[in-house]
Amino acid sequence: MRAVIYARYSSDNQREESITAQVRACEEYARRRGYTVVKVYTDEARSATTDDRPGFLKMVEEIKSGLVQADVLLVHKLDRFARNRYDSAFYKRELRRAGVRVESVLEHLDDSPESILMESIIEGMAEYYSRNLAREVMKGMRETALQGKHTGGRPPLGYDVNSEGRYVINEVEARAVRLIFEMYSQGHSYGEIIDYLNSRGYRTKSGRPFGKNSLYEILRNKKYTGTYIFNRSAAKRDGRRNNHLSKSRDEIIEIPGAIPAIIDHETFARVQERMDENRTGPGRFKAKVVYLLSGLIWCGECGHRMNGDSSAYLTKKSRQHRKRYYYACNYGNRTGQCSNEKVSKELLEAFVLAQLEVQIFNEEVIPRLAEKIVHYHRLQQEDYAGELRHLERELADAQRKIDNLVEALAAGGVTVHPVLEKIKALEAKKALLEGQFHELRIKAEANTVTLEAVTKYLKENMRLLKNKNLDACKRLVQEFVEKVIVTREKIEVVFKITVDLNGGGGGIRTHRPREQPQELLRAQAVL
Repeated sequence: MRAVIYARYSSDNQREESITAQVRACEEYARRRGYTVVKVYTDEARSATTDDRPGFLKMVEEIKSGLVQADVLLVHKLDRFARNRYDSAFYKRELRRAGVRVESVLEHLDDSPESILMESIIEGMAEYYSRNLAREVMKGMRETALQGKHTGGRPPLGYDVNSEGRYVINEVEARAVRLIFEMYSQGHSYGEIIDYLNSRGYRTKSGRPFGKNSLYEILRNKKYTGTYIFNRSAAKRDGRRNNHLSKSRDEIIEIPGAIPAIIDHETFARVQERMDENRTGPGRFKAKVVYLLSGLIWCGECGHRMNGDSSAYLTKKSRQHRKRYYYACNYGNRTGQCSNEKVSKELLEAFVLAQLEVQIFNEEVIPRLAEKIVHYHRLQQEDYAGELRHLERELADAQRKIDNLVEALAAGGVTVHPVLEKIKALEAKKALLEGQFHELRIKAEANTVTLEAVTKYLKENMRLLKNKNLDACKRLVQEFVEKVIVTREKIEVVFKITVDLNGGGGGIRTHRPREQPQELLRAQAVL
């Protein structure tokens, strides 16, 4: 079988050698499994909480396009692939469509239904670790902010940070800041201000010419009045932070007079008033519509995908414009060659979520599901024990070869340099095997997956599902629903796994729930 390897480290505090160690571990794993490694992809100082990873994206694209032929993708641990379950599910699905499965060297998971659940729990714990670490980091930054000190990153234009971590005015840059506020408060447009600044050689903090976005950030920045602002920007979405979006006021730290002011309060207030007046048009009130079944819904008439869509209509009573949201066959929309009809988004999603509750997240199913997960975990631990015995034999063999070479050197009669090179290679192999042995032993001895912990995990997801928590619903649909098939006559939901409560030993198996007539779901989508 052909294999590709992906390795990364997530911060500048980790050494480049950590990637080398990951690659070596993956290569050793491939050798034991009889895989042929065809290519290695790496990302240095990249976080797995975002998919903005050049090496990772290049790997996915080359596999999907057929440029690289592979059967399996090897990672050292699952959190090297992704710590965000949405991205993990999305990219694994993309790779599966290209005939490639993901294997972890240290987490022995396969394509069985039990493994899908175990992988979900492992990824959930990794995501919890990532978020908990961010929370602890935030605590320290908050304390620094309360002292009026810089919390990291690039300071705003007009400020530098001294050796004590406090803001000081950069008078050269501050002249540009004062010009921007004065010109805007006097009625000049963005374009006029940008032309004036760039023509006179003023530049942004990063040394680039000014643009509309850089002006907006400056004009909205309350720090210029001497007020320290921390924790204002809303959380990242899709790995990117939008500084135009703010958190709620009770989450934001504001300390007046904590830093030196560049702009007086009156000028700042005039600028904010003008900016608020210029925010016209309904676009700012539009909320992005989340389609829970995105990527999972298929047209049963022509076999193509169905995508989320919308259409406007005029209400009869109030004569106001409203929108209907639905799923429609993408091929039919483009070509007119499919007879399938659109389906109400609201009712179809409600039906799928209801089926999730019936098949998986209910009080009757969860205990049996938890038992199967724990049983599978025990089998994993046995697998780890077998792997440890194998590594012990390989370590003993490597040490035996080293001892023999050392004895040969001591006895004389051999060429020194080639023997030393062999010893060096064997020592490197031994160090790699020792690292793998240490990590596997910790995993084999760990008891993190208990019946109580898994039951609690599943019941918490059940609670979030019942409360219609949007993020949780999206995640659970992606994790447990294989696909939704819509024909003119019926709706069929295919789950990845569920528990058989009607005999057969109560095992985990794929399942197709009862069929739902499409007429019940189409009503609101009809124009």
